[in-house]
Amino acid sequence: MNALRNSVFALCLGLLAFAASAQNTQPLLTAYYEVKDALVATNAAKAKASAADLLAAIGKVEVAKLSAADKKALASAKTEATHIGESTDVEHQREHFEGLSKAVIQLSKSTKPAKTYVQFCPMAAEGKGAYWLSDKKAVRNPYYGAKMLTCGKVTEEI
Repeated sequence: MNALRNSVFALCLGLLAFAASAQNTQPLLTAYYEVKDALVATNAAKAKASAADLLAAIGKVEVAKLSAADKKALASAKTEATHIGESTDVEHQREHFEGLSKAVIQLSKSTKPAKTYVQFCPMAAEGKGAYWLSDKKAVRNPYYGAKMLTCGKVTEEI
């Protein structure tokens, strides 16, 4: 009976830690989507403003609850969001969005804040391909906007 009680207790603790971690990064993911949507619309001013919101959300993440790898990803996300927020050139913003996406994908895989889709465009990043996250399954490409709006595919669901 003690073994069962200890197992249930350990499971509850694990679930609480998981829930705390997920709640920790949900605002970050929401702000990331705002940046993505601005780039889909090829709206540099909106991307710049949304990057400021993203930086604010990054600043509220409880870093102590993150693994070392996730702390590094968070720092990378902050750096890339800063670059996006300092620019009014949508192509420059898209270059930094690639690094931002890599970092936020890592954080989302670790913390699982909400159902999200990893999407990929093989044409982005000078033909090397690039990933991003979306809250919708339908592909809306932030690397090309209206030029190639639906270029890409869902590669993973988190």
